[in-house]
Amino acid sequence: MTAANGKSRSTLANYRDPIILITFCVLGAILGLQLGPKAAFLKPIGQIFLNLLFCLIVPLIFFSIAGSIANTKDTGKVGKMIGYTLIIFIITATISGGLILLVTHFTGVPTSFSVPTAAAGAAAGKPVTIADQIVNTLTVGDLPLLISRFHVLPLIILTIFFGICVSMIGEAAKPVVDWMNAMSLVCYKMVAVLMKAAPIGLGAYFADLTGTYGVDLLKTYGSAMAVFYTVVFVYFFVFLGFYAWLAAGSWGVRNYFKVILAPALTALGTRSSAATIPLQMEACDKLGVPREISSVVVSMGATCHMDGACIAVVYSEVLATALFGHPLAGFDFILARFLGVCASVATSSVPGGGAAGETMIVSVFHLPESAFPILLMVIELFDPGCTLLNSCGDTVVSMMISRIFYGKDWYKKNLNGNLPGKEALVHEN
Repeated sequence: MTAANGKSRSTLANYRDPIILITFCVLGAILGLQLGPKAAFLKPIGQIFLNLLFCLIVPLIFFSIAGSIANTKDTGKVGKMIGYTLIIFIITATISGGLILLVTHFTGVPTSFSVPTAAAGAAAGKPVTIADQIVNTLTVGDLPLLISRFHVLPLIILTIFFGICVSMIGEAAKPVVDWMNAMSLVCYKMVAVLMKAAPIGLGAYFADLTGTYGVDLLKTYGSAMAVFYTVVFVYFFVFLGFYAWLAAGSWGVRNYFKVILAPALTALGTRSSAATIPLQMEACDKLGVPREISSVVVSMGATCHMDGACIAVVYSEVLATALFGHPLAGFDFILARFLGVCASVATSSVPGGGAAGETMIVSVFHLPESAFPILLMVIELFDPGCTLLNSCGDTVVSMMISRIFYGKDWYKKNLNGNLPGKEALVHEN
């Protein structure tokens, strides 16, 4: 076999699974449009796949983070890693919020849609305070509540604490470290086997989504959707590509987009950052991101890194204030971006967090209660794009953290060694 043939086959192998996944998702979407609401009979198939995947999230996060930290002798490094990660999360969210404000400044704000009658009677619910969101985001009141994908950040905090304590004990805790490392490998293997069913599961889910929302709903909010998703895809290709370039130059850009397709499709289809965690970690493995970094950053990102949500929240603020005759002006622009960053981070781990974020918008900008159902329907349509940016941004931030800790040539250093079942991408010398 020639080198050229070998490289060609390797390239085809890299794209085989994404191509299969795309094909099934497209077929599912077409089937959903043809069947309409009748496509709901396919939802259980997709939901079974997602439920199995969700059940692996908690053990995967726990054993990956705790095991990686326990293997790290320098516990101060963990604190620095978390600090740098949070700083980057805030910076990128602020940039994304500023981008949508800039776009709406030049494109204007569509205000032609009306209150849907079915949602007109919806109640705004109990107002959510900033203090409540901080408490609910960082902690839970009982240990069993940690065993839930809805409380990822409290789980991460306790897992990091556990891993640091194991590392501090030293040699006496080596059996615990070995056990966690072994369990981490088992979890990754379970995810790898489950993902063989991803084309069928996600194809069925796409059929239900398109059958449920159809074309009419998209027409209702067509103008807003066009602006929002244009910004989403510009941010995805331009800004995430730029972040990948900062992390690893042109190599980072090429290979980031090579490995991110499957996680991106999963994010669009499931509308769940948690569901993409295993795929994001696998993408990081292929890029050569150390497990000690990806296990922390990707898991934190599923809760805290919400560039897409920030775009959606800020755009919702612009739409609602314009629709009800109180367009943003002066200090409102600063407040809108600040609220977008806070709402996208603080409500992301709370069940019904989207409703909590919209409640904050109605309260802060003194909008009538009739704004609430409109915002809920808008955010529902924006959700797939939000999840796309929220989840795919975690991989590129992992790359940036790798550069901070291991230098500009981090991707050439084989920092993960030889991971079982994982083949890193080849880099240029």
